[in-house]
Amino acid sequence: MTHSPEYIYSELPAIKLFQQMGYQYYDASQNDERKDITEVVLTDRLIASIKRINPWINDNNLNKAYTEISSVNGTSLMEINEKVWKLIRMGNKTLKQVINGVEGFHAVHYIDYQNPGNNDFLVVNQMKYHGKYQNSIPDLMVYVNGLPIGVIECKSPMAINAWDKAYSDLDYYQKNSEKLFHYNQICAGIWEVGGKYGAICSPQAFYSVFKTSKEDLEIVKQAKTEQDKLLIALFKKERLLDIIRHFVLFELDEGLTIKKLPRYQQYRATNKTIERLKSGEGGVIWHTQGSGKSLTMAYVTRKLQAPEYGFDNPTVVVMTDRKDLDRQITTTFQNVGFKNVNQASSVVHLDKLLRND
Repeated sequence: MTHSPEYIYSELPAIKLFQQMGYQYYDASQNDERKDITEVVLTDRLIASIKRINPWINDNNLNKAYTEISSVNGTSLMEINEKVWKLIRMGNKTLKQVINGVEGFHAVHYIDYQNPGNNDFLVVNQMKYHGKYQNSIPDLMVYVNGLPIGVIECKSPMAINAWDKAYSDLDYYQKNSEKLFHYNQICAGIWEVGGKYGAICSPQAFYSVFKTSKEDLEIVKQAKTEQDKLLIALFKKERLLDIIRHFVLFELDEGLTIKKLPRYQQYRATNKTIERLKSGEGGVIWHTQGSGKSLTMAYVTRKLQAPEYGFDNPTVVVMTDRKDLDRQITTTFQNVGFKNVNQASSVVHLDKLLRND
């Protein structure tokens, strides 16, 4: 069988890299776990994962937890996607159950963020999904615990306008097979010598490259090509879980919700800040104009709130030197969903706010 340059130079090397990163793999044109192409979730894997991650759960609650995640409703793709993200990120679904003779409400977790190895990571190529116009067949699908978290479109490095074609396909799949994107956290296009990633409903101009620096030694050592760098930066198990849990934002902008993923400088700055603070040090992050410092502040604040880093949900003070910037950052924090955002109107008001815990 003769394979296309797209398969030889992009798709196959990507599959091999995912396998190196510890993902399971199968070719859906030869073997499909689903009963039907209208299904986007891999039911058996999802149920097994819920059971494994929540060992306390009984069969009745297992069924409730599965139904909750597999039948999320909303008026738009964005609304459903945000609801799904909240479910898979927070453990905010609680179920009543008697354990050791005591009845209580217990949080259900769909992804184990503390133990990456306790999750089911799978990459599948050429899986068919039912569509409005015809079937959608993305090149690669990334599943975590049976949920379709990532879609990757591969192109030949020799193709003219490889990125334009990859984006066009990603855009078409979202319109044609919307249900597939209810669970999506990353869309990516790769073409051996390059790669870009973005969130659902993002215009092409808002897709980003992931630039590595001297600190990304692990990525640079393992990567043979530019597409490798992107795939490792986004889909290495620990990094993928970190992105889903801490770096997905839904920002309200003039009544419209926009989903945002971190750019490489925001991801790196946030994680380096947390490392520094954990070791009791401070420091300076320098941003060029327009490189997203307000969102970096939001990412740092969100990570500071996470219990696993031991900061005990601290008070965060943002100090600015311009009124318009003060308004902008206050609005950004409110629009990305932070509660208890207070804008001090004077020194006296700030003093009063800080006295209240």
